[in-house]
Amino acid sequence: MRTVHWPTTSSATARLLCVALATAVACTAQPDTLPTTSASPSAGLDTSWTARLQRTLDSAVRTAPVRGVSAAVIVANGTEWRGTAGLSEPGTAMAPAMRLGIGSISKNILAALLVRLAERGLLSLDDPVSRWVPPIAQVDPAITVRQLLNHTSGVFDITDAPGYRDSILANVAARWTPQRTLTLLRAPLFPRGTGWSYSNSNYILAGLVAEAVMRRAVHESVRAELTGPLDLPSLYLDQADAPTGPLAAGWVGGTLNVMPTRTSTYSAAWTAGAYFATATDLARWWQALLTGRVVNAASLAQMMTTAGPRGYGLGMSRQQLAGRTIWSHTGEIRGFSSIGLHDPEKRISVVVLVNENPAPVVGIAEAMLTILTGVR
Repeated sequence: MRTVHWPTTSSATARLLCVALATAVACTAQPDTLPTTSASPSAGLDTSWTARLQRTLDSAVRTAPVRGVSAAVIVANGTEWRGTAGLSEPGTAMAPAMRLGIGSISKNILAALLVRLAERGLLSLDDPVSRWVPPIAQVDPAITVRQLLNHTSGVFDITDAPGYRDSILANVAARWTPQRTLTLLRAPLFPRGTGWSYSNSNYILAGLVAEAVMRRAVHESVRAELTGPLDLPSLYLDQADAPTGPLAAGWVGGTLNVMPTRTSTYSAAWTAGAYFATATDLARWWQALLTGRVVNAASLAQMMTTAGPRGYGLGMSRQQLAGRTIWSHTGEIRGFSSIGLHDPEKRISVVVLVNENPAPVVGIAEAMLTILTGVR
């Protein structure tokens, strides 16, 4: 459930991918020997650039450690494009209807839920955690909800705990509760509000806050408040809710299909990283959130108030990509890599989901955004 920190393209593989993708944008792709790819341009789109988007996905599968990719774009007038390339598993091509793990982009959804609840007066983002959550060892009770969401709490990241991975994988069929996961906490990294450090623990604690405020399971609140009204049926919290459709197979390092063994990993990740979605629904989510259809302007401004060296707001960060200022979140969880982004100037949203980790999703999204900057 760790986020893919920027710049992802610092690795040699990602640099090579960006070169390959830049070439694919300018040149005709080589003949495709993979199973059928799928693209769905909507009426009114210039097929010259939709074809370039599809070639970008095809190139990623050929030239980088990307087994399969599903991507979606929404432009300012609401027109959508989606495309896939590569494999879910041997003999099965990636399909647009497949749900993939979105990893830490799950944090964006939880942050929006809590901001929306604050907008309705059900809590304050400056409430101390102790108002909503019983005492937890290694958690300062005075930490605020806002400090959880912008990673200024100082709470230790449980994924950095010695033996975390071994503990989770020791019994892959075990379902971890948030309370059990938080027993892995260590001493705080700094006093609350005095520093910044990305921590998955923050969003597990924030999930407990959401449940206390709404007095029901957090995934039920997300569905009632967000994904239901927006008609995003593919979004669901794995291990808390049943899959809402076909799942892509998830792979690690190109060799291991993790889907049959994901119970422990995904239940431990919970609200910090266990959501699944189609690329299309996730792109619709980004477009709705960043164009003011989820929270009001004042609340969105709070989400866009950043802290720390990475420009992190509440569940999303301000970054430079393809020479443009964007709002985004990346994600990586066992079997999947992802990025969701929105260009506020162009009012364009882009989502790239890969059924493998690690994977250079930022490089793929950068190539796609470069193509889209010329679209009106």
